[in-house]
Amino acid sequence: MNNPIATYRLQFHKDFTFNDLEKLIPYLKKLGVSTIYASPVFRSTAGSMHGYDGVNPNKIDPEIGNLDMLKSISEQLKQQQMGWLQDIVPNHMAFHSENPWLMDMLEKGTKSMYSTFFDVAWNSRLFQGKLMVPFLGSDLEELIRDGKVKLKYDSNRLVIKYEDSVFPVNPRSYLKILSSEPVSKSQAVEQIISQIQEAKEIEDSYLFSQRWNEILLQLKSLLTDGNVKLWLDEKLAEINNDESKLLDLVDNQTYALCHWQKTEQQINFRRFFTVNGLICLNIQNEEVFQEYHQLTKTLIEEGIFQGIRIDHIDGLYDPDLYLEQIRELTGDETYVVVEKILGQDEEMPRQWPIQGTTGYEFLATVNNVLTKASAEKQFTDFYHELTFEQESAQTQLLEKKAYILYEHMGGELENLYQLFVELNLTEQERIEKLGKENIKNAIGEFLIHCSVYRYYGSLPFEDDEKSALKNIFTEVKAIHPQLSDAIELLESCFFSVSESDVEDYNQRLAEFYHRCMQFTGPIMAKGGEDTLMYTYNRFIGHSDVGDSPESFGISVEAFHKKMKYRKKHWPLSLNTTSTHDTKRGEDVRARLNVLTDLSEEWFANVREWQKINASLKEAPSTPDINDEYFIYQNLLGAYPMPGEGEDDFGSRFEEYLQKAFREAKVKTNYTEPNEEYEAGVRTFTKNLLNKQNPFWGKFSAFQGKISDYGIINSLSQLLLKFTCPGIPDVYQGCEMWDLSLVDPDNRRKVDFTKRSEALKSFDDYEDQDRLLEKLWENRNNGAVKLWLTHQLFDLRRNNSALFAEGKYTPLKVEGVYKNNLLAFTRSYKQSVIVTVVPLNTASLCKEQNKDFFELDWGNTRVILPEGLNSEWENLVSGNQQEFQHKIALGNLFTNLPVGILKGTKVDKKRNAGILIHISSLPSPFGIGDMGPEAYAFADFLHRSNQKVWQLLPLNPTESSQGNSPYSALSSRAGNPILISPEVLARDGLLPDVDLSGYHLATTDKADYSSAERIKMELLHKAYAVFNEGKDSSFVDEFDKFCEENEEWLNDFSLYMVIRNHHDGKPWIEWEDEYKLRDTETLGNLTKTDAEKIRFVKWVQYIFDKQWKSLRKYCNESDIEFLGDLPFYVSYNSADVWAHRDLFLLDDHGKITGVAGVPPDAFSESGQLWGMPVFDWDALKKQRYQWWIDRLKKNIELFDVVRLDHFRAFADYWVVPGGEKTAENGEWKLGPGDKFFEILQNALGSLPFVAEDLGESSPAVYELRDKLHLPGMKVLQFAFEENMPQSEYIPHRYKENFIAYTGTHDNNTIRGWFRQDIDDETKTRLESYVGMPLKEENIYAVMARLAYASVAKTAILPIQDVLNLDESSKMNSPGSGDDNWLWRLVPGQITTENESFLKQLTILFDRD
Repeated sequence: MNNPIATYRLQFHKDFTFNDLEKLIPYLKKLGVSTIYASPVFRSTAGSMHGYDGVNPNKIDPEIGNLDMLKSISEQLKQQQMGWLQDIVPNHMAFHSENPWLMDMLEKGTKSMYSTFFDVAWNSRLFQGKLMVPFLGSDLEELIRDGKVKLKYDSNRLVIKYEDSVFPVNPRSYLKILSSEPVSKSQAVEQIISQIQEAKEIEDSYLFSQRWNEILLQLKSLLTDGNVKLWLDEKLAEINNDESKLLDLVDNQTYALCHWQKTEQQINFRRFFTVNGLICLNIQNEEVFQEYHQLTKTLIEEGIFQGIRIDHIDGLYDPDLYLEQIRELTGDETYVVVEKILGQDEEMPRQWPIQGTTGYEFLATVNNVLTKASAEKQFTDFYHELTFEQESAQTQLLEKKAYILYEHMGGELENLYQLFVELNLTEQERIEKLGKENIKNAIGEFLIHCSVYRYYGSLPFEDDEKSALKNIFTEVKAIHPQLSDAIELLESCFFSVSESDVEDYNQRLAEFYHRCMQFTGPIMAKGGEDTLMYTYNRFIGHSDVGDSPESFGISVEAFHKKMKYRKKHWPLSLNTTSTHDTKRGEDVRARLNVLTDLSEEWFANVREWQKINASLKEAPSTPDINDEYFIYQNLLGAYPMPGEGEDDFGSRFEEYLQKAFREAKVKTNYTEPNEEYEAGVRTFTKNLLNKQNPFWGKFSAFQGKISDYGIINSLSQLLLKFTCPGIPDVYQGCEMWDLSLVDPDNRRKVDFTKRSEALKSFDDYEDQDRLLEKLWENRNNGAVKLWLTHQLFDLRRNNSALFAEGKYTPLKVEGVYKNNLLAFTRSYKQSVIVTVVPLNTASLCKEQNKDFFELDWGNTRVILPEGLNSEWENLVSGNQQEFQHKIALGNLFTNLPVGILKGTKVDKKRNAGILIHISSLPSPFGIGDMGPEAYAFADFLHRSNQKVWQLLPLNPTESSQGNSPYSALSSRAGNPILISPEVLARDGLLPDVDLSGYHLATTDKADYSSAERIKMELLHKAYAVFNEGKDSSFVDEFDKFCEENEEWLNDFSLYMVIRNHHDGKPWIEWEDEYKLRDTETLGNLTKTDAEKIRFVKWVQYIFDKQWKSLRKYCNESDIEFLGDLPFYVSYNSADVWAHRDLFLLDDHGKITGVAGVPPDAFSESGQLWGMPVFDWDALKKQRYQWWIDRLKKNIELFDVVRLDHFRAFADYWVVPGGEKTAENGEWKLGPGDKFFEILQNALGSLPFVAEDLGESSPAVYELRDKLHLPGMKVLQFAFEENMPQSEYIPHRYKENFIAYTGTHDNNTIRGWFRQDIDDETKTRLESYVGMPLKEENIYAVMARLAYASVAKTAILPIQDVLNLDESSKMNSPGSGDDNWLWRLVPGQITTENESFLKQLTILFDRD
């Protein structure tokens, strides 16, 4: 998954373009940003400052940049390991002349290729009549009379022009105009007229469009004739000067120009909320979906976008369907979030195939936990006393929603009523009896009383949704008893369906229900967010998107409950605190929350300010008391930090208040602005901001006091955003103080130069304590927030797995101030992060009459869970601290008023495991496989407290290489002979096959050739069954597997088919066109042998499916797979054939550099392995992508991966091609730590074990330790003459190692004791263990040494558990005989073996 680590939201427009972003990349990289979260970048209306008014979703907005620039930026971002999350807007487009789809529809009507694209009358039962174009400032006749509507020839077509808008005329109008004398006598004109008449008969919209465009081009050409051009100008002038003719022409279009206010009571298109300028799409139609997402799909496939944000999901007809389509379109790797406003206790549909929301519910949760809930009654009482307003917020919300519906969306309501009637959902007699108005009002009240933005269920309703709907109906009947009969009619329609026509009725009801749900959201948004949030001013800190004016704080326990739910169900939702749509900046809300800590002081100030400013309100049309209170709160929350300049606050605040009070729709509104009232507000505000006014001294003193506490809340909010479950999102510029108000204020230009310089200045401080002191001293300038944001971005990046997968655990707080702290841990594997933030600090400081850092926390402490080490890194101060079982606050809040610690769990990771390859398990099919015996072995491991199953490479082997898994045909494919026929049968793929007929004699040796023969035969039978397609889920899984693995799977499958054509010969012996991968030859083969290629892929799918099932089974028993990755790959492999440029080969594929080791005590001429050495320069140029992909695949298969021949990452021996021995080679430096840095950025972690055995240079050990990779210790190497000093002797082990009695390359312990060591070695061994040794007890003694060591993991080959002799060893390096053959026989592992292992794990704390 391309899940982001943390995002940074940018608003693109003409003043912030791709060029600006390109310049910003170094700053964002240094800040720690890992994903750009982009506002819409597709073509929108000219001058758009937000991009949500799109006109072409398949073009990049030229005011922002172009596609090439986007691709270039994408490459730069990828070089910095940064991704791109793109905002898309599938609900609507601009109703604008620049919208080519819409203009085409207006011009051609139902013959337009886009006639079905928009939610309008001629493709929906919801709407009737000609499409309204509601942009006129007054009546059409009046505008024509005043000459403001004209017919023009513009941009090669005839258009109706009004102000800056142009609307095309239809072909009929062309006929009427061109048929006039005398121009129609022109032969060329007559030909155009004839072509228009012929075109009218064309039914196919695509052909009609083509023909029409040709006609327009001919007309354009014709108009180059001066006489024709003059005639047309005269004709247009004639029409424009004749009101009746112009009106007749306008009336004969496929649309109707009308006054913009007409849509308040009549409308025949779906719009976004109540915005006439945004027309909605039928995105539920397949053709619309595909066309709209064409460029988005391409940019995802090309890796430009790694994720998408879907705007206004609630506006869509069928969100479930859309999200299924978008997941199919984008693939499983794409991160997808939706803009969804959730109610307080509303749950998002869990069936949605997305990662989560854009985070407004997180904003609300954090905002509420920073509010002092106990102050609610005080605020309510004061507000009632102040304003004489007694109605609850909920009652007012219903009133506002009703106002929006009946006054501004009357047309939508009328359409819903007509749809209800047309769908025949009840008897006509009942409708007539109840009357239109009652039924229409019942529908309206149903919409109004919907307590969430919408519901999503399909018919019949699920119980939860059914209950919610019934509650709505009950509430409406209680409040509006006069509508009871009409409501009962709706209830009966929704819930009482006769059995005879269930399916048909449900389809009709679903259409009506979905349509209703498309309007509940706009009513809620316009009534709540855009009205109530400006009128119910008890405490405006909760009047924000995602939150609610009726909210007033939650307990710490409730906060933890919400975060645990978030971690469990939506751990990848965005954590946002500011967006382009929030009503106030995050730091405004944080500061406002201080008022709940100092409620009485706040009320006293308000009363005093009222008295001081009473004279200012003597003038007419000054703010009423509710608006005055609103002004005081906003002024206090948004006024710039003390001493930081005014940032043009006066004019910004005046513009804000004008918008706010128009949105409130009480004293003024957008339809009919009350200029006198607005002027009075401006005058009042100017006087407030006059520093000579007595008010100012009182205000600034209080504002200065609470701003510090607001800063504490802000930093707490920031820390919670980054450490709680979810993906933290930082809105542009909010890395410093965000004291903005609603848009456009929150979209103004960000001073990135200031931020960049401040960020760089942090590097000037070597003393972090001094830096933090300076940051707090100058906290008003915002650098302290920038610094903490930077630290937290880095924390997320460096601990991505912890925050993505880590557990969320609330921490208990004890002591006198336990209610003033919120604390929790995030833990993953051994790592633990502790977050501690203070709450309600203003009241605490007031109580003690002290500043925050002087507070006496008394006996207040955070209780730490058991099992944690006492050493902690304070991530604020950078200092190491010690906390045993509890955290004392005085030692935590020393530099900043937030605490974040990083520690570790007590190492309970001492564990043990067994080394045995899959091929060595018992099986009736000639070789061990992933069948029942593998699961039985996993059960044995679990019962004996083994936590690690170590395996050899799983890749396909070949007989010419002795079936060595270290010399495989592919570094990523699985070995087909490890597939289990029994699992195939269990999955229904061998329905008519008697597997007993395929059983082979059971021996302790694998039979590779026989196993391959019978398993390939069975796989072909299973493939035939698969192709019958009886289980579509298999087909879907297979297609998904092919898509996810195409990077290597296509080459491998092609390679195997060609190899079979050549009877298994190495690829270097193939004809040149195959050997050197001639494109045309391979393309032809892909077609002719498509089914053979597909079979190879399918076998790999089956392998993958069976392996992951086994791994899941083991993981559920707390057993990890420790896999094995050979450093080099076989010369005769798909990897080398497909990627010759990454290996030391010449142009003909011959090796120029061979891998091996130089001469040593064991080999006079060294070892020549026959494998090509990597071309590390070529790999470095591609940033090691081949290695990254290879390791990703292995991490997908294993929990931890052993890196064989680890020393080659530091230095490696390369021998020139053609040499017969390894003597003439040379040492070369490997890719080193830079390689692993890139790996870590790509993979997130390094779950590897370093195979560091044998002779190695110091650089190897340095690299291993720098990367903190476990090394290997093999006891068989420990008892040479230097035994006391041997690096393999247990008393010299360190913790980060795996202790072995032996490996697959060693003799068994019993065989080693019998054959490989002399008497002197045995004497040393006996001396070391303090007891006589013999063949019968040597295995147990050596096992105890491994288990007793400090090495964190002890692994025994299964042969050593069973005390088997040398005949059971797996491999004898340097010998090609009888390797890789040994395997268990059924029943060989006994309960005694199980008990032996279990007792060792308990005794040595490895259970």
